[in-house]
Amino acid sequence: MYLAKVIGKVVSVVKHSAYDARTLLLVQPISLQGKVVRTPTIAVDYVGAGEGDTVLVGSAPGVAQEVFDIERAPIRELIVGVVDRFDVTYPEV
Repeated sequence: MYLAKVIGKVVSVVKHSAYDARTLLLVQPISLQGKVVRTPTIAVDYVGAGEGDTVLVGSAPGVAQEVFDIERAPIRELIVGVVDRFDVTYPEV
């Protein structure tokens, strides 16, 4: 799982049936300091996230299969939560 910022919506006229009635969002993975850590990716929205939201993205094998109860889900990234805020505390050295 990782944190990401929703940076846009993905629109497609032709898509796999596993994506029917599901929103696809473009997410930018971020660090705990809010810095970009790698290139954006597409994730299936499960919680009603919107552009600008910080989200928790799950990408473990079989997550989408369990959540959507799809036998062979071709879904790699799944938005599983909207993050209102997070605090980071670093240990003293």
